[in-house]
Amino acid sequence: MNYSFDDFVSGSFDYDPVKKEHTCLWLRDENMDIGGGKINISNIDVLKDHPDTDTVTISGLRQDTFEYFIGTYGKQLKAICFFKNKLVEDWSMLGSLPQLEYIDFFANQRISSLWDMSENVSLKGLCINDFSRLNNIEGIAKAPALKDFRIGNAIWDKLILDSLLPLSGSPIKRLVFSGKDIVNKDLTFLAHLKNLRTFDFSSNLYTTEQVAWIAANFPNITGFAVRAYTEYEDTDFETGEKRKAGWVVGKRKPHLIFKGNEEKLKRFADNFELLKKTYKGVPYHTAFSNE
Repeated sequence: MNYSFDDFVSGSFDYDPVKKEHTCLWLRDENMDIGGGKINISNIDVLKDHPDTDTVTISGLRQDTFEYFIGTYGKQLKAICFFKNKLVEDWSMLGSLPQLEYIDFFANQRISSLWDMSENVSLKGLCINDFSRLNNIEGIAKAPALKDFRIGNAIWDKLILDSLLPLSGSPIKRLVFSGKDIVNKDLTFLAHLKNLRTFDFSSNLYTTEQVAWIAANFPNITGFAVRAYTEYEDTDFETGEKRKAGWVVGKRKPHLIFKGNEEKLKRFADNFELLKKTYKGVPYHTAFSNE
């Protein structure tokens, strides 16, 4: 493969600008509906005519067709996008694929736990979106080569994780959480992620104090919300004028248009820097003993 995990997840890796279409092999029910359809063996066996294909998107799997797909063609593949396979109940056969490098999951209603990744020695990127019953990530640290882990919501704002503590010891370099919430927001796992360089999460997931603690004690970690306030380009709907806007980081903190709020932004930034000085070198459970 000659493309990045970012390009794989976005689908841009296989876009043909001349034909204006995606060229990746998509295995699916010919009459696939909005729910993903119901794929059959003949739809999967299209792969017989593509022995050199190492990347596929597949939709409409049930448990039996998932097991057929992995058992018959799994060792041929290096990247799989599971798009709307809502009724698969057990992904454990994925643990038998040492050559698999990227996995992207979208939409499932049955899976409640991950699989044993200890034999997925080539797995570098894993993205899980819109799994309505998945609330724990126990075992994720067993993936020996994982560099990029993303989990959360793409459409339905439902995913709530118990904790990110099971990540402790993982070799990941990038962590993205886009779910609704995390029950136990203990951040001590960060001390056990020696390779982590990017941690992205929504601006209101943690308190301002918690984010300042991250920034103070892990200066090598950057991210969308690891700062006093986020920034993006907004549009004034009345004038059409482009303008800067963003969210002040922390629970229940406001969204602000930058123009006209310069003094407020400075106060938030100054307070954030003061908090960083306060929390520098302070153990997490000392800083947040009331949690």
